[in-house]
Amino acid sequence: MKLRALPIDSWRDHVAYLPAGSTEVSAADFLGPGRIEVSNGERSIRASVHVVDDAGLLDVCEIGLSRSAFEALGLPEGTAVHIERTPSPESAEALRAKLRGEELSDGQIGTLIGDMVEGRYPDREMAAFLVAATRGLTDREVVALARTRAEFTARLAWDEPMVVDKHSMGGIPGSRITMIVVPLVAAHGLAIPKTSSRAITQAAGTADAMETLARVDLSAAEVRRVVEQARGCVAWNGKLNHSAVDDVMNAITRPLGLDSTRWSVASILSKKLAAGSTHVIIDLPYGPQTKLKTHQEAAELGALFERIGRGLGLVVEAHATNGERPIGRGVGPALEARDVFAVLGNDPEAPNDLRDKALFFAGRILAWDPAVGSEKAGQARARELLASGAAGAALERIIEAQGRRHPPVAPGPHTRVVTGDRSGVVTGVNGWAIAGIARRAGAPNDLSSGLDLVRAVGDAVKAGEPLYVIHARSESDAAAAAALAQAAHGYSISG
Repeated sequence: MKLRALPIDSWRDHVAYLPAGSTEVSAADFLGPGRIEVSNGERSIRASVHVVDDAGLLDVCEIGLSRSAFEALGLPEGTAVHIERTPSPESAEALRAKLRGEELSDGQIGTLIGDMVEGRYPDREMAAFLVAATRGLTDREVVALARTRAEFTARLAWDEPMVVDKHSMGGIPGSRITMIVVPLVAAHGLAIPKTSSRAITQAAGTADAMETLARVDLSAAEVRRVVEQARGCVAWNGKLNHSAVDDVMNAITRPLGLDSTRWSVASILSKKLAAGSTHVIIDLPYGPQTKLKTHQEAAELGALFERIGRGLGLVVEAHATNGERPIGRGVGPALEARDVFAVLGNDPEAPNDLRDKALFFAGRILAWDPAVGSEKAGQARARELLASGAAGAALERIIEAQGRRHPPVAPGPHTRVVTGDRSGVVTGVNGWAIAGIARRAGAPNDLSSGLDLVRAVGDAVKAGEPLYVIHARSESDAAAAAALAQAAHGYSISG
């Protein structure tokens, strides 16, 4: 068949058009939910099929492509191409088996995911599979899924006996412990190439906070160089942990609101596997405003992480942690980075909760080093590295190697003070509300914006005394955040 570009905009969907009177194929036979592969033997695309019953649009020996499909194929008009049905019979049978509730083999999962990534399935069939997977994946299937996902992610290999990593399920404002753990571990000498995310619903992610100090959009080669120079990095994972599986699956799961714990575990650990990690520690915060609501729920997820990690040949250690309240005082990239420097600089006014949690996780990681050998020795080593200033110096080396930002981003100049509306004792801080106010001030898109928490749980406060200070880059954002805080400031005060 001869290729023809049609002036039809199908957005991102690849569509092929067959003439109803085609002399090359029986066009009606290709209609339906499946897709076809259009190829000249060297280049190919997958596309859904429409049949054109108008001889003026396509000649009987032609095949038409929508704009997106023609551009993706990248062949000139008139090129001879052939078509065949997709997906493969093996993959289609695997999908049907999962819809029946059967356990898939490693090979079936690999073939099925591969065909989905290659665009061989229509969205509705992928959605059906994802719904079935959300309802039930065995441990063995989760391991196979993680391995398969890792194959679609850029791989990093390290000439290191041990490569450590840390991951958090997140959801706690101000909990910027990664930026303390990484330099603590790097100061000891273990390789810790940390890739981190930007905020989605919170006021800052680790990558956002680190970006106030240094470049975070590093390539794989740059990550390798930084780790060689400084033993650790804090880079944005958008360039480094990108998976074609995520692109395909997220396009289905997010609009449908599908959320599978087992699917998430496979995704997270596949990225650790692809990053060349050998040892991974997982922080699982639980609380009213976090994804995990109870200690039991967090403990069960931790056990799953550890089981799947063993199946992948990784050492994984997961810990349930209390996520009922913000950690640290800053909420927003620049303010959270300020807290990090306070801890690493041994400032007596540094937030104790942030310091203690970072030391706990760093100590657990250091205990993996045979030269350290125990949890008690790991904790002692972490405290020594902090007190001596070695960890602070390690962060400076990491910042320099990644590309120091001159000057670093400072908290926003426009401020509003939010005060208590009654006297009493602070009994709770709603992290979701606090994050929402910080986001209204401009965080995380504006790295300078956020909140500086003056009062913490357990503190006494009088009516009219400060609870926190809003920082924003513009007067209008500061005023808008203050208005939101006036409606609901996020603090619970007893008495």
